[in-house]
Amino acid sequence: MSPAVQIALAVALVVVVFLLLLLLALRRGRPRDLVAPDRPAGDGQAEVLRLARAGRTVEAVKVLREQTGLSLLDAKRAVDVLVSGGTWSPGPPAPGKGVDDAVRAEAARLLYRGKKIQAIKVVREHTHMSLADAKRYVEGL
Repeated sequence: MSPAVQIALAVALVVVVFLLLLLLALRRGRPRDLVAPDRPAGDGQAEVLRLARAGRTVEAVKVLREQTGLSLLDAKRAVDVLVSGGTWSPGPPAPGKGVDDAVRAEAARLLYRGKKIQAIKVVREHTHMSLADAKRYVEGL
């Protein structure tokens, strides 16, 4: 085969690949991460289920986390259960939801004074939160 034919075949192959990629990109539409998430409706579980069944799992997990305070892993598992046809209930309140006002005030005072570690210790002692949950709670004050 002559070099001119080889070059022509290579160019044709590149054009075909380019057209296939262009066609694929047009069929997919806009990337999902550029779509603004819908705000949760009154029935949170229905909203999460609607997003998940529409293939918007990341947004469903985000909405569920905002509504319940679940960890990323727990929210993902709950969304998977909802998509598979099961039901899910929130269970116990998220860490930090039932913190006593006195504990919250003491932790805020310590945090304000730059004693973040002591604030985390106070929260852990009075709420029995994990270290990670107490740290997140204190950082959210």
